[in-house]
Amino acid sequence: MKPFSKVAVIGAGAFGTAMAKAAGSSGKNTVKMWARDREIVNSINHNHSNPKFCPHIKLPETITATTHAEEALKDADMVMGCLPTQVIPKFLEEHRHIFPLGSPFVSCSKGMIISKEKFLSEEVEDVFGKGKLRYCILSGPSFAQEILEDNPTIVVIASKDAQAAKYAQEKLSHRYFRVYTHDDVIGVEIAGALKNILAIGAGIIEGSGYGINTTSAFIARGTKELYKFAKYYNANPQTLFGLSGIGDIMLTSFGKLSRNRTFGYRLGKGEKIHDILKTSAGVVEGYSTLEVVIRFAKKHDIKMPIIEVINGFVHGKIHPKEALDMLMLRNLEDEFEEDSINGNGKK
Repeated sequence: MKPFSKVAVIGAGAFGTAMAKAAGSSGKNTVKMWARDREIVNSINHNHSNPKFCPHIKLPETITATTHAEEALKDADMVMGCLPTQVIPKFLEEHRHIFPLGSPFVSCSKGMIISKEKFLSEEVEDVFGKGKLRYCILSGPSFAQEILEDNPTIVVIASKDAQAAKYAQEKLSHRYFRVYTHDDVIGVEIAGALKNILAIGAGIIEGSGYGINTTSAFIARGTKELYKFAKYYNANPQTLFGLSGIGDIMLTSFGKLSRNRTFGYRLGKGEKIHDILKTSAGVVEGYSTLEVVIRFAKKHDIKMPIIEVINGFVHGKIHPKEALDMLMLRNLEDEFEEDSINGNGKK
């Protein structure tokens, strides 16, 4: 392993900046960020700060930026994808001819691709061919602001390529940022996508005036639905008890910095979706993911009554009292009643 490696970070939003700082603070890397915004690039290069995301945070001098993807990707020993889920497939397609295929690609995007009802691990196989890209997924309880402020943060990187995951782990880990490895790529992707929907529901509950009893029960039962979705994909059930599962679910559902929770909270208070999205501090991934998860679940007969109620509330089809009755007055069940979902062989 080279003592000093080049890490390319694609995207200079809050999380892209946080990942650049994590990589640049390890003492093992130089970092080249890619961004379309020339103001951000110039500020990173000259002032060592991102003027649009946590401008008070001083970035390591090992981090530089460019508006040219070729410059960022050339000779990169590792690439980190930090663009929104719905945007990154287009970036991969447009730049596949210059992608360093021998280097690990660490995706930090969470959600399903709406137009294709796929996770990014499935999409990269369509773009590059099966096994051609050394794909990894990073997830876990990790607000960008807290990473930038050196709050100790622990995440997981999953990959079918154990060496790629180990390489990323070694290059990113330091005193304030610890990485574990895992091999359940699809399980980590599912947890990372669906936890945003649960966070919206948790926000709706609080915004509607209910307390911690209600929210905690909702999260517990919602996690059961996440498990059923994961079971369809033959994901490892243990993943849901790890950093990308319960760790990220707790963070996103209860944390004040969560965009998805805030979206739900404001919706519960009676604000309109258009107004919330217009003034959101960033992309509300759970809102777009909700649509595709509902569609996918219906198509494959995965029973998800809690997520269906969230969907109905979000789109104005269900009023708060109806939502309460639909969940509380359903047929009574055993807590761990077996479901009939069979895995489809995807893993």
